[in-house]
Amino acid sequence: ADGLLAVTPEGRWRATPPAALTGNPTGAGDAAVAGLLSALVEHRPWPERLIRATALSAATVLSPTAGDFDHAAYDRFLTTVTVTGVATAA
Repeated sequence: ADGLLAVTPEGRWRATPPAALTGNPTGAGDAAVAGLLSALVEHRPWPERLIRATALSAATVLSPTAGDFDHAAYDRFLTTVTVTGVATAA
């Protein structure tokens, strides 16, 4: 996939991984939801939510086992996922 897009009353953002990935996509969508929800419950801003969701999803693709993720890759992706977009003026 090409990353994640969020369009909310607070703004519009797109998060993309640092490179195209190949691997096992099983569970990548579930991982994206888990990453998003973990940031939501911590009341993180949308760009951070998308970074976490994209990083966890990408790290899941790199794991050969469904339901697992590459922890080192996740940490790396947290600093290399790109988010573009704008916040909506309140």
